[in-house]
Amino acid sequence: PELETEAGVDLGLSAFAVLSDGRRIESPRFLRRAEKKLKRLQRELSRKAEGSKNRAKARIKVARQHARVADRRRDFHHKASTQIIRDNQ
Repeated sequence: PELETEAGVDLGLSAFAVLSDGRRIESPRFLRRAEKKLKRLQRELSRKAEGSKNRAKARIKVARQHARVADRRRDFHHKASTQIIRDNQ
């Protein structure tokens, strides 16, 4: 059923979003959690000789880890926006 509610959303730095009814959506730390693995993979990549097959494989591993972070971030944004819409149709 349709509701007659409206919501204001303030996107911020300390919290991901603060809604007009006072609810806070905390910011997920996807990159912060993945930094340790990214740091290790990038260090391994930097040690490989340029143009080698092993460097190409290491580059793909780094790219895959970055993509994993991006996918998680995109999924979070989609779920948060869908939830706000469902609560305030």
